[in-house]
Amino acid sequence: MKAESRRSVRTRAWALVLAGALALAGIAGLSVRAASADPTLPPLTPAELLGKVAAADVPGLSATFEQRSDLGLPALPAGVGDDETASMLSLLTGTHTVRVWTAGDQKSKVALVDGATESALIRNGSDVWAWSSEKQEAVHSTLPATKRPSPTVSPTEAIRTLLTKLDGTTDVTTSGTGYVAGRAVYQLILTPRATESLVGQVRVSIDAEHFVPLAAKVLASDGQEAVGVQATGIDFAVPNDSIFAFQPPAGVTVTARASSGKGEKAEKPKGEAPKTFGTGWATVTVVTMPTTGTDQQAKALLDSLPAVSGSWGKGRLLSTTLLTAVITDDGRVAVGAVVPDALYRALGSR
Repeated sequence: MKAESRRSVRTRAWALVLAGALALAGIAGLSVRAASADPTLPPLTPAELLGKVAAADVPGLSATFEQRSDLGLPALPAGVGDDETASMLSLLTGTHTVRVWTAGDQKSKVALVDGATESALIRNGSDVWAWSSEKQEAVHSTLPATKRPSPTVSPTEAIRTLLTKLDGTTDVTTSGTGYVAGRAVYQLILTPRATESLVGQVRVSIDAEHFVPLAAKVLASDGQEAVGVQATGIDFAVPNDSIFAFQPPAGVTVTARASSGKGEKAEKPKGEAPKTFGTGWATVTVVTMPTTGTDQQAKALLDSLPAVSGSWGKGRLLSTTLLTAVITDDGRVAVGAVVPDALYRALGSR
């Protein structure tokens, strides 16, 4: 891994912005293909449907999802960006295939498949592997015996987490029934109440038998479909144990990261702790980045963005369909799925 001192402002700023966009992509999905006739299902109110999603307990499943994104990211200036940046950007554009396997809360695998290459996160009890077939690298971690592994972030878990954390900032309605991957589904519509939110709606499809989210789509405030994921095939049988028994191929570089819960603690990043402003869909996060040297590529990247200023100071504005960020001259980064004015207000609230 590269030392922190070699990471430019460019990489950290883009990473923060892209992480927010990936979080949105994780809860988004594609529109459900129209069926010749929608299924007839027992009527459920939004509250009843949300309750069933929260209570769903599926022993295991195997699924393939198609994910696509169109966030309207600006093109990088000529000569700016390395392989790491290009790889991160590629996740937020085009179409990708994600495969998921789960068996209880101790075994799971999520794999991003791109042609003949695969990037995967595999958990088997206390063993966790991160694998890249393209780089021929594997990272092995051991979870503490006293720590219960949390669910792996998969499309179904990401959408389910969103649904179980809804509060008064969202209007929830039902929108009939349909089919996803040949299975009958209920359809929910989540509408943010915050007028400054760039998210117009999130439409979610819930399996009518197991009450697992199978698809969703995020519409921007202008009605454009921005990001999404939809199951193209799903099997609720418990996968074979061999799915989770990862063994690095011969010649692969393996990095061990023991996590026994004892001994030396990881060094905390320098800089102030992130601050949040607003609630729900209008939340803005402001981070003060550690002071490090810049380079010509970092300067070219920032200079390519529109200049903005106000009582909060001066900086550069990055706008996408669902995410806005301001990188200030004094080293702060404000990011949120909101209009720029919401970021300016947050930056002014020191």
